[in-house]
Amino acid sequence: MTHTADSPAPTRRIARERLARKREKVRAGAAAMRRETFHAGMWATRAPLWMWPALLVITGIGAALRFFRLDFPHRLIFDETYYVKDGYSVFNFGYERSWPENADDSFNAGDPSVIEPTPEYVVHPPLGKWLIGWGIDVFGADDSFGWRFTVAIIGTLTIFFLGVIAWKLFRSAFFACVAAGLLAIDGEHFVHSRTSLLDIVLMAFVLLAFFFILLDREQVTKRLASWTQRTAEIDSFAPALPQQNPDPLAEAAATPPPTTAEAAVSTSSSPSKVPRTFPPELSESISAAPVTEAAPPTAAARRRRRRRTRSRDVINFGPRLGARPWIFAAGISLGLATGVKWSGLYALAVFGILLVLWDVHSRSRAGVVHPWLGMLIRDSIPSFCKLVPIALVTYVACWTGWIRSDDAWDRQWAAENFGWWSALPKWLDWLPSLAHYHYTAYSFHVGLDSEHPYMSNPWGWIVQWRPTSFYYESYDKGDMGCTVAKCSSAITSVGNPVVWGLAALAVLVCLVVWIIRRDVRPAVILAGLAATWLPWFAYQERTIFTFYTIVMVPFVVLAVTYCLTLVWGRVPVNGRAPAHGRAPGGGQANVTGHAAEHRGDPPPAGRGPSASASAAADRTPSAPAASAADRTPAGSAAKQRFARISAALFARRLSVGLFLVAAILAFAYFWPIYTGEVIPFSAWNNRMWNITWR
Repeated sequence: MTHTADSPAPTRRIARERLARKREKVRAGAAAMRRETFHAGMWATRAPLWMWPALLVITGIGAALRFFRLDFPHRLIFDETYYVKDGYSVFNFGYERSWPENADDSFNAGDPSVIEPTPEYVVHPPLGKWLIGWGIDVFGADDSFGWRFTVAIIGTLTIFFLGVIAWKLFRSAFFACVAAGLLAIDGEHFVHSRTSLLDIVLMAFVLLAFFFILLDREQVTKRLASWTQRTAEIDSFAPALPQQNPDPLAEAAATPPPTTAEAAVSTSSSPSKVPRTFPPELSESISAAPVTEAAPPTAAARRRRRRRTRSRDVINFGPRLGARPWIFAAGISLGLATGVKWSGLYALAVFGILLVLWDVHSRSRAGVVHPWLGMLIRDSIPSFCKLVPIALVTYVACWTGWIRSDDAWDRQWAAENFGWWSALPKWLDWLPSLAHYHYTAYSFHVGLDSEHPYMSNPWGWIVQWRPTSFYYESYDKGDMGCTVAKCSSAITSVGNPVVWGLAALAVLVCLVVWIIRRDVRPAVILAGLAATWLPWFAYQERTIFTFYTIVMVPFVVLAVTYCLTLVWGRVPVNGRAPAHGRAPGGGQANVTGHAAEHRGDPPPAGRGPSASASAAADRTPSAPAASAADRTPAGSAAKQRFARISAALFARRLSVGLFLVAAILAFAYFWPIYTGEVIPFSAWNNRMWNITWR
C-alpha cells in the first residue's frame, strides 16, 4: 500500500482501528445486557374492569352538559356564519356557494333558499363543513340544535378518547378518569363543543392520530419483547462460540518471532513465500510446485455461516417489525385533520418525527447494537409510506365534492388557462385547478394581517391571556328575564382557570422530568403540544386567535394530569417506596416510580427496580434472593392500598383532591358565561378575572 503525505501514519491508523473495535465490542456488550432486561413493561398491563364504566359515566355527564340547551342562541354566532352556511351548501351541492349580504337573518329564520348559484371562494378544506352539514341535514336547516349537533357529538367522544389515552400513558385507571374529567369541565372544550366551528373537529382527528401512535408503540414494544426472548438463547451461547473477528494486530503482536529453523520449515510448507537466501534455481523449482487448494465448504457449513451472519445482522440492526396497521390508521387520521384545516400538516410533521425517534428509542432499549441504522434500514421507508402518502391520498379524497363538480370555485381554472397541464388527460384536469386553488388560499392565509379586537399572540395562549368572545348581548331590566338595571348574556371561550392556571408550570415540569429522569411519557405529551402550538409562533404578524388553542387542550390536560401523578406519590412498603405495585385507582403499573422504570417502557406489576434481578426471580421463584414484595401473596395487594400512609403523602394526595374540587367549582362558577345565561352585569364583570378577558 502506498502512503501519501496526507495519509495517517500506520501506527495511528492501527490505534484508531483498535479503538473502533473496542468501542464496537463495548457497544455490543451493552446491547446484550439490554436485551436480557427488556420486556413489554407497562404495555403488557390491562386496565381494571371498573375503568370502562367509569369513563362512560364521565363521558355521559360531559354529553349531558354539552347537549343541555344546545340550540341556544337560536342564531348564528361568531364564525358559525361561515361554517354552518358552508356546511349546508357543501352537503347539498358538493361545494361552497355564495350567500347574499343579509343571509344570516334568513338562515336564522329557517330559510336557506336565499343561497345563490354562484361559487364562493373559501380558504379552508371541506371535510369539517361536510360533517356540520350532516347534522343540518338530519335535523333541518331551521333547527339550531342540528347546526351544532355534530360538534357536540365529536366533543363528547374526545372525552372518552382522552381517558383511554391517559390510561395508555400513565397505566392508572384513576388518573385516566381524572384526565377525562378535566377535559369534560374545561371551558374552552365545553364552548367549542357547543359552537359549530371547525377547530374541535381538527382537534378530534389530531387526538385520534395520537391515540393510534400509542397503539403502534404498544404493538412495537410487544414485538421487540418477543424478539429479545428469541435471541436470549443465542446470547447465552455467544461466549462459547469461537471469536468471529479476532484482532490480527494483537495476534501478530502476541506471536514471538520465529527461529531460523521454524522459518525454514514455514517456508518449505508455503511455496509461494520463498526466502531471499535461497538460490535462484531452487526458488524457481519451489515456485513451480503445484499448490493444493482447500476443499470447498459443505452445504451445511454454508448454512451455518449464513445463519450466523443473519443473526449478527439482526442483533446489529434489530428485527423487521412487520405490518404496523396503526401507522396506516394514523396517516388516515392526519389526512382527515388536514382536510379540516391545513394546520393538521403540523401534526403530520411532528408525529412523523415522533415515530422515528420513538422507534430508535425502542430499538436501543431492546438491545439493538445500532438503533439509528436499524431504524433507517428496517423502519424508515415502510413507516413513511404508511404515513405520508396515505395522509395525502386521504386529504385529496376530502375534496371529492369539489372534484366532481363543474362550477365550483377555480374548478375550471386549468381549462381556462394554458400551460403544461394541457398535456394531461381530461379526467385529470382537476389536479392543476386544485393546485392553483391551494396556492391562492395559502397566499390569503399568509397575508392575513387585518386588525381584530380579539386577535392574540401565541405567547399568551398557554395562560389564556386573550380569550375569544363568541357571543355577547346586553339587556335592560325586564328583557329576557333581567331583574336588575342591566344584564349580560355571554359565551366566552376561556379555559378552566384552575387547569390553565397550572398549564405553564405543567409544561415546564414535563420538560424538566423528561431531561432529568429520561421519562418518555412527558416527551410524548410535549410532542403533541409542539404540533399544536409551536408552529403558530412563525406567524407573529398574522391575525390569529386564542380559540385555536382548542387543539392544544387535550395535551395541556395530559400535562397537568402527569404532574398530578407526580404529586400523588406511592404508599411506602416496609419503610421504603415500593419499586412496584398498584397505581392509584387499581392500575397495575407505576405512576411515579424510579427514573429507570420510566425510560420509555416502565416495568409491569411484579417487577422490581432491577429488571435483571426480577427476571431471575421469575425464572426461579423459590430463590432466596427474591424480595419481600415478590413473596407477598396476591390477595394482600388490596390490603396494601389501604395501608397507613405518612402525613406528607396524605398532604400530597389531599392537594390533588383539592385541585380537582377547585376545577369543578371553577367550571360551575363560569357556567353562565359558557352557556349564555342572562345574569346581572356585575356578575358577568366579576367573572372577568383579567382585564384582557373583556
